[in-house]
Amino acid sequence: MKTKNVPLHKKKKLVNVALNRDLRAQLKRRSLGLRKGDEVQIIKGRFKNTKGTVTKVDLKRMKIYIDTAVIKKKSGGQVQVPIATAKLRITKLTATDKNRQKLLGSAGKERVQL
Repeated sequence: MKTKNVPLHKKKKLVNVALNRDLRAQLKRRSLGLRKGDEVQIIKGRFKNTKGTVTKVDLKRMKIYIDTAVIKKKSGGQVQVPIATAKLRITKLTATDKNRQKLLGSAGKERVQL
């Protein structure tokens, strides 16, 4: 899918990530928008089976930055590797996000305390 000319407010819906089995059963949803602070597991690629916390969501490039997906530079520094949303699965949600709870409540589902 080409997302070059899609406005940023519409790209936000394209950053939905699949939930793990426990969260799927609890929330009765298959996927949810990814936010900074969520804990995710990488399921494909170079960092497969790595768990970490989302540090940045780049809507312009449609990439996610995770604190444990890091490579070392030749100079000794470290750089976070951008990862596509299709390669991720949410394992734990942030508990302080009230907008997310509002979204779950307005979808006709009972409110879930995260």
